[in-house]
Amino acid sequence: MAGRSLASTAEPAAGAMDRAEKDGGQDTSSQKIEDLMEMVKRLQKVGSPEPQVEVLINRINEVQQAKKKANEDLGEAQSICEALQKELDSLHGEKVRLKEILSKKQETLRILRLHCQEKESEAQRKHTMLQECKERISALNLQIEEQKEKQRQLRLAFEEQLEDLMGQHKDLWDFHRPERLAREICTLDSSKEELLKEEKLVEAKLEDVKQQLCSLCGAEGPSTLDEGLFLRSQEAAATVQLFQEEHRKAEELLAAAAQRHQQLQQKCQQLQQKRQRLKEELEKHGTQVPAQAQSTQEEEAGPGDVAPRPGRPVTWQS
Repeated sequence: MAGRSLASTAEPAAGAMDRAEKDGGQDTSSQKIEDLMEMVKRLQKVGSPEPQVEVLINRINEVQQAKKKANEDLGEAQSICEALQKELDSLHGEKVRLKEILSKKQETLRILRLHCQEKESEAQRKHTMLQECKERISALNLQIEEQKEKQRQLRLAFEEQLEDLMGQHKDLWDFHRPERLAREICTLDSSKEELLKEEKLVEAKLEDVKQQLCSLCGAEGPSTLDEGLFLRSQEAAATVQLFQEEHRKAEELLAAAAQRHQQLQQKCQQLQQKRQRLKEELEKHGTQVPAQAQSTQEEEAGPGDVAPRPGRPVTWQS
């Protein structure tokens, strides 16, 4: 009975040890010794432990081997734990280093983003300035084209005005050249002389008629009476009126010739002044009378006329 109880008690103890070995093969040796001591106390309570000494010795040997193996496993586990701790420390240091690198990279990224934003804003500003410069250049080109068009219009107007002035000058020079004016003046002088001669002849005739009338009025006799009657007749009055009309016409022609002569002289002076002004304007505008017109003027110039001095060549500025 006692043996069965010891066996039955040892079996649960062995089962507990097996479970302890199975459950905690990695337990410390102190816990196993406490388990053995507890098992011995139970055996003492039950009865004498002699019949189970060999079993206990075997179990102690097994426990010692298990302890040895557990110590070895514990040493391996400690070495592994130390290695893992070292690896954990190294990983922690690597983590710290990587965190520092990450923070540096993040700071660098932030700086690069700020720099990129600054570059983008600078590029946008430069693009805006470029657009403004292009618009300004377009406006300036438009103003330049407008100024060129205005200059061209002014140049064309100046050319037309210059051509008109040169044409007028040539026409005036051809129509009112000194030889022609001199011939007209000579013609008027001759007409004036002829009219003066006619006036003198008419005056002489009137004097003769007056003398004849006086002589007729002073004589006596029937002939004087007949002549007096003739002088009082309509024929004598018509003759006197005819002589008076001829005298008046001669005076009118003489006055008209004198007025025409004076007008021609004034016109000649005005043309000379206008010619001088045209010459000054042409010299002022930096133009020159064409060679053909100048040669024509020199050929048509009279003995007392002075040929116009040559000016600068005509130059056009665009």
